This record gives sequence, structure tokens and C-alpha cells, in this order.
Amino acid sequence: MRKLIFCTTLLFSVTLLQAQKTYHGLPVITAKDSIADYRLGDDWYESKWRISPQITTDTLIIQCFLPVEDFTFYTDKDSIQICLHPGQVYPFFVLLNDTSYAKTVIRAIKPHFTALSFDSVASPSVHLIYENNNQNSYLIQLHDKYRIDRLVKGAESDSERALKIIHWIHGLWKHDGYNAAEKKDALYILDKAEKGDNFRCVEFGIVTAACLNSIGLKARVLSLKVKDVETRLSGAGHVVAEVYLNDLKKWVLLDSQWDAMPILHGIPLNAVEFQKAITEHYSQLEISSLSGVSKRMYTSWIYPYLYYFNCPLDNREGVDIDKLTIDGKKALMLVPLGAKNPTIFLAKYKLDYCIYTHSLSDFYAPPSSH
Repeated sequence: MRKLIFCTTLLFSVTLLQAQKTYHGLPVITAKDSIADYRLGDDWYESKWRISPQITTDTLIIQCFLPVEDFTFYTDKDSIQICLHPGQVYPFFVLLNDTSYAKTVIRAIKPHFTALSFDSVASPSVHLIYENNNQNSYLIQLHDKYRIDRLVKGAESDSERALKIIHWIHGLWKHDGYNAAEKKDALYILDKAEKGDNFRCVEFGIVTAACLNSIGLKARVLSLKVKDVETRLSGAGHVVAEVYLNDLKKWVLLDSQWDAMPILHGIPLNAVEFQKAITEHYSQLEISSLSGVSKRMYTSWIYPYLYYFNCPLDNREGVDIDKLTIDGKKALMLVPLGAKNPTIFLAKYKLDYCIYTHSLSDFYAPPSSH
């Protein structure tokens, strides 16, 4: 396969490092198959593009998280390498089967980041409760059946314990966004997963929180929602877990579906800190993962969900618990300053179970037991 290198400076000069055919003054690469791949940095996107000569100008939009991004477009016969600068476009032709020219344009854009603001005024009426793990028969059964202590053997910190647990859960089933477990019960979900069932992000969050609680790390299921949660017809939410790391005395986001924990300057981040780090410190942000998740793919996927945040008021584990509510509400939702309190989910479902707050002090208070 030959490679064409196509770099532009801010003056739009073009350097072709190999003598190449041109068409209408633009570089040409060749292909037999209409399916193409591309690479952005170290991330490969296989079979993500269809070469379409019937389209006058076909544009591939690429989000650039850095000032300059290394991009390569691959056909089955050829390739073109481009140094992408946000705000610029890079046109070329693909000659398909030596008969049809497909004009292809790579458009480099900056991601649309939104700075969120909250306050820190605590409300005396808001009180979240957590598992005290005091002879909880449900957690004992979970802990013993799945040998959770053995999973975290050798871990030297709470963050290492958390990473080992989410890595184990990540491998238990494949994500299926349409298969909801009949019971919101970690033991039930794990039993079904052993029999081959796959589940949603919701079930990943439920099992993660329960397993962490079983080893004495207070955890909660955390629901994330997009800004347009009320009108979006699908994909309006994602579910993860947050755990309170005793040795760091802070809340940290864990995503077992992706096997991911965000870190900035060596410190694991909670969901709000994660959103801020993507927005303001992307180049320093790390995603800790025992399976090696792509930072670019994960952050670009999860970022829209990091707008509204809600967790249960009562985070104790078990199936026969009279859960705490406040004025009939069972969850606390953290809402950015200036944002609407959402009351509808996916354009048709009532979202009427939350107390709303703008306060980080309310949402990220150190955990207490019942």
C-alpha cells in the first residue's frame, strides 16, 4: 500500500512527499473496496467510512481534542496522511475501481465543550445514606459467593481495589442497551450473566456499587443525563458508579461498562471533576483501565452525558429494605447553575422522583451510614 502524506500549515500550503496523481488539482488515492478505515492518533476506526462517488462532496467530520492531530485515511489499496488543524478542511479524491472519483473532505473541528458551574451551599434537608456493611446478609452472600476479597488481593490502595473490581465486572457480560434485568439486584444480575445474559449500563452500575460495598468501600449508582434529556428520543442517559475512596477521602467515578476510571495529575476524579477535566485539561487527563480503553473514544462518547447527575438518597444494599425518601422523592439530582430542572425523560417518561440541587456540598458530601 502506498501512502500519501498531506499536511497543511496555517497558510494552507501543501506538501506532497511522494509524486501522486491529482484530479481537479486535488490529491488522489485509489481503492477497490468501497469500505474505508481511518486512524486518529493511536485510535483505529475500522470500516467506519463508505466511499460514495454518487455524492458530490462527502464530508467526514473529525473532532480534534489537540491543536494538531495525526490522521490517516485508509482504503484497501492506498492511504493518505493528514495533519489536522481544527477549523480547516482537507479535500482529496478516491478513485474507486479505476472508474469513479469520490470527492472526500475531512473537516477538522473543535469539540463543543461546556463549562458547568455549581454552588457549594449545603442544604440541611438533604441527607444521603450509605451502606454500613454491618453484618448485611445480602452483602455477605455476594462477597462470599464471588470471592470479592480474592479479586482485590494484592491491591495496595482503594483505587487499585476499585480498578480490579470494575475490570472483573467489565468481563462478565457484553453491553446490551435493550435488555433490562427483571430485578435491580446484583446477585440476580450476576446469576443471569453466568447463564449468558447481557445487560445495560444500568446493571453494570448496580453490580459495581454492590461489589464495592461488600468490601467496605461506600458506593452508589450514578445516573448521567444529557442536556437535552427532555427532548432526546434515545441515548439520553448513561449509568456508572461512584465510590468513596477512604485513603483519598474523595468520591471517584467508575465505569464498568468501559472499564474506566478518570485521573488528573494522579488523582482519581468524580463525575463533575471528570467533566471539568475534559473541558479544561484534556491533554493532562488520563483514563485508568486494566483493559486499556482508549481515552479519545471514551471521553468523546461519555462527555455529552456529563451534564445532569443523580443518585439514590438511600444507597444501602439488599432486597428487603424500606428505602429512605424525602417528600416522596427517592433521588438527588445535581443540576448546573442556570439549567432547567428536568421533569421528562426521553420526551415521554416522567422524571418526577428527584430532589434538585445546585450544591456540590450536597452531592459530594462524605458518606455517612444510616
